Amino acid sequence: MGDNAGSLPYPAAMATPLPDLTLPLEPGAATLRRVLAGVAHAHAQALLQATQRADPPLARELAQLEQAGVLRALLLRPQVSVLARVWLAVPDQRPALRDRLRAALAVEAAMVGKLPAPVTVAGVTVALPRLGVRLADVTRVAADGLDHPNFTPYAALAELPPSYLPIHPALPHARLALADDNPLPIFYDHPKRRGNVVALGAQPAQAWLDQLVFAVDTLARHLPALLDEMRLLLGHVIPVGDLAEDHQSASYPHALGSIYLTLHPRPMMMLEALIHEFQHNKLHALLQLGPLLAGDEDLRVASPVRPDPRPLRGVLLAVHAFLPVAELYRRLVAADDALTREHWFAARYAAIRQTNRTAWQTVQQHATWTPLAQGLAAELARLDAALSEP
Repeated sequence: MGDNAGSLPYPAAMATPLPDLTLPLEPGAATLRRVLAGVAHAHAQALLQATQRADPPLARELAQLEQAGVLRALLLRPQVSVLARVWLAVPDQRPALRDRLRAALAVEAAMVGKLPAPVTVAGVTVALPRLGVRLADVTRVAADGLDHPNFTPYAALAELPPSYLPIHPALPHARLALADDNPLPIFYDHPKRRGNVVALGAQPAQAWLDQLVFAVDTLARHLPALLDEMRLLLGHVIPVGDLAEDHQSASYPHALGSIYLTLHPRPMMMLEALIHEFQHNKLHALLQLGPLLAGDEDLRVASPVRPDPRPLRGVLLAVHAFLPVAELYRRLVAADDALTREHWFAARYAAIRQTNRTAWQTVQQHATWTPLAQGLAAELARLDAALSEP
């Protein structure tokens, strides 16, 4: 599935330029809220139309949730949206996904008191990230609990071993996910990376949480407006092992709200990767509404961050991801943060700035922007100019 796979209709509301989808100018995540509202609307409409043709009973259940005013919000929950997006984009997956999608929607609707009627399913695994657990062999979802195969009230689920661990009070809905709801066995499009197998590696979950707490605390001090955006969109941080000499991370267009990270001995690497993959989530959301580059998006160009030639849109994703990382380093310097006196800091900051400069020059050389991307292009140029100053 490419970056624009299954693009949804481009709402008229997005015709107004998006001024700060790279680095928010003010708290409140107003621009990202606009994008996600457009994505939720378009995703709901696409799903309703597709199910009316392919699965009328499922369409009726979705229509009831739409009438209850909850479908669009549910389609922004990572454990729901990933199932719905793959259902739309991969018809061969539909029989296997049908009851998982129905159960995921029903559970989330029940959690907010909006489940129109109980839903019977054929023994599926149900994720309840906000309660911290997942449950196998669920056969019925009701407003007051699950059949598993015996009745289980939602309140009792907190007594089960956790599969989703809270990350930080500043991100109340984000979880370190020890299970992955992504139905596709994804493999990185990268010559040195592996697929999305959930693994803590040799370190305990607490080591991951400690680094994530460091990351969130640092963002709260230096990039609080970006943290506001994470509060809105970030749902699952999925561990895929620990590496002593490298850091690998990934995110996928069909899995909005989820990012895949490895653990590294230097906590700053976790913070960089958190920002980087979250930025990809933001552009993946915008790309659900239409292309950003006119002409040949798959044009292969040299990439300053990859050993292999990349499609031009991949270099654009890199620019969009690394500019906020560079801004974080700039603010650390301005604040004379203790991190700036670490032996690695100056070289890393210089490398990030040079990478940004080279990547943005590549994009400028080849890009023709669509109307959807005009505001983004202006913002990237402004940020690059500011961060290129001595």
